[in-house]
Amino acid sequence: MQSEVIDDILSVEDEAARIIENAQKKARETVSQAHDRAAAIIAKAVDSVREAGKADVAAAEELLRSHLEEYEEERERLLNEACTVDPSVLDRAAGRIVERICSIDRIGA
Repeated sequence: MQSEVIDDILSVEDEAARIIENAQKKARETVSQAHDRAAAIIAKAVDSVREAGKADVAAAEELLRSHLEEYEEERERLLNEACTVDPSVLDRAAGRIVERICSIDRIGA
């Protein structure tokens, strides 16, 4: 009878060891699956933020391009305006220059 009790105890211990081993295996699998799901969620969030960042950069580049075009148009307009001088203004400026040069010549003579 003692041997039967010992056999029962050993059998229960073996079963307990199998249960513990199965529980540990199941726990490792569960943790691994949770890790994989978390990694996928994080990767998706990173991709989403990256795409939003790319969209922001593209919008900023477009805004910069637009401002640059406006600047270039205004610069061209100002350059064209600056290059056209009214002939009457040139005549008056030339007359003043001639008067000054003539008055300097009289002072020096």
